[in-house]
Amino acid sequence: MAKKNVFTVFIDAATGPNVSIGQKVNAGQVLGRSPDQKPVTSPVHGTVKACVFDADKHLLCLLIEKVTSPA
Repeated sequence: MAKKNVFTVFIDAATGPNVSIGQKVNAGQVLGRSPDQKPVTSPVHGTVKACVFDADKHLLCLLIEKVTSPA
């Protein structure tokens, strides 16, 4: 059985994400911008599983799932 790892990435909600839920992403792919307008990249190869808005911080939280082989 494969082990699932979920990674969290925060991007600026005002500029929005460059990816959609269900989209496959590559490590290093630009997902959006930080509040100071720097590019935010994916830490892993995986699939965007969710996008949640944090109203207090005005950020979008992207959940990226990476599936790895068991050790």
